[in-house]
Amino acid sequence: MNVLLSLVLAVAPDAPRLLVLPDPSGSVLAASNAGTPQSLLDARKLGEQLRYEEAVVEYQRYLSTPERPVKERSLALFELGFIHLVLGDEATAQTRAIEALELDPKLSLPAGTAQKQVDFLNRTRKAWLARARLEVRDRESDDAASLVRVALSDPDQKVARVLIRSSSKSIGPFTSSEMKCDAELCIAALPSPTGDPSFTAYYFVEALDDTQATIARAGSAEAPSQLVVVDTRPWYQSPWVWAIAGAVIVGGAAVGYALAPGPR
Repeated sequence: MNVLLSLVLAVAPDAPRLLVLPDPSGSVLAASNAGTPQSLLDARKLGEQLRYEEAVVEYQRYLSTPERPVKERSLALFELGFIHLVLGDEATAQTRAIEALELDPKLSLPAGTAQKQVDFLNRTRKAWLARARLEVRDRESDDAASLVRVALSDPDQKVARVLIRSSSKSIGPFTSSEMKCDAELCIAALPSPTGDPSFTAYYFVEALDDTQATIARAGSAEAPSQLVVVDTRPWYQSPWVWAIAGAVIVGGAAVGYALAPGPR
């Protein structure tokens, strides 16, 4: 049996408590603990002792090390979410639990987990599957170089607007423009931050509901996508072509004048 703190009501009928699932042989417990970071062990122990606020700090300490295995991090995120639920912070609880499912969509709890925890996972999974989603798609061959395509999934029809936020710098500031959406596809051409036909832009996409709250995102201000646009205008529209042509004409005229017979 995996080592896991099951958050249950144990002290009194309505008093939440963290309980370590027993391992009869002790061998699995020892093997699991041997590979588990101390910060996560401490977080679970603090939760078992009903020291929830301290447990939250230790869970956050553990989660600051992203190199840990995906399943371990996902389970820790869910455990942290349930502690927030115990503390009465339902919004943060669901956020952490959804992050856990984003990390590991197949997240499951071991046999013997408290029913309240199982119910919380089931509710969160249902909300996660029904939520709006955004996914940046590859450009098609005939698309303009600055065009961004985004697939929109909105099972509950909660999305009112989709915005693309862009900047010439990866750290912003970002300006916003509304994407044009048709069914499940949204498109927008990124404006040149400098006005030049060739440019680099950083962007992310947000879906807003009718209260203007963000309910889905592709990328973020902290981790924007990058788009490099190279001037693809026809050769006869390029200012460089005309500049070079002008130089050739002037140079040719000068040479012709120098070689022409007759008095100067």
